[in-house]
Amino acid sequence: MTYLKFHMMLIKIFICFTAFAFSDSRIYVWTYEYQTMEKGAAEVEHYLTFKGNDRYTTENAVTTIHNIELEIGMNDRFDVGLYQNFSQAPEGNLRYDGYKIRMRYRLSEKGTFILDPLLYMEYKGTPDFSTHVLEGKLILAKDMGNLNIALNPVIETALSSRENVTEFKYNAGISYRVNPLLALGLEIKGTGDQLFMGPVVSHGVDGLWIAIGSAFALNNISNGHNPFQIRLITGIHF
Repeated sequence: MTYLKFHMMLIKIFICFTAFAFSDSRIYVWTYEYQTMEKGAAEVEHYLTFKGNDRYTTENAVTTIHNIELEIGMNDRFDVGLYQNFSQAPEGNLRYDGYKIRMRYRLSEKGTFILDPLLYMEYKGTPDFSTHVLEGKLILAKDMGNLNIALNPVIETALSSRENVTEFKYNAGISYRVNPLLALGLEIKGTGDQLFMGPVVSHGVDGLWIAIGSAFALNNISNGHNPFQIRLITGIHF
């Protein structure tokens, strides 16, 4: 067997393998799909997010966010994620922001309903235990061949000694899998008066994958909201 034939055989074997292996990779960076970690398996994910506070320049205007997650499949429909959160302001030092615990539960098997439903619950705390954030999402998604659509209505409540604030948000995405290793899509997210949109690209399989996306403000946003965000997620499956 020549080197070229051997090389082509390895490529064919790799493509055949990856055709069945991408089911746990993320195709969005803001929006959740209809999936949970399989029972007894685990994955480490790193979220790298850049938040710019100026529409016209990035110099001394970008905050870097690091979220490190350990995701564990508890049973066939339920998984848990444990996060450690860090941030670095422009010209500042890296600091520890706190922790997060999130749970996902699939209500049925894929294809049972028009949109596949999944429940998402999250608790986020600060190092001094002064603020507690509770978040709930209804994850609705559908695969139609290589096309995926997903919608996540969100309710978030921040509890502190000073005030309690409840906010309604949403994330949504549409993505097309070009081949077993590559998916291209578009995401939107926002609140009642804020709207963000940006492209997203996902590459890899469930053993090792990356997804990169962005969110740019489409309207005038209020103080405290960043006009653009870029996020890169890397996943390593065990």
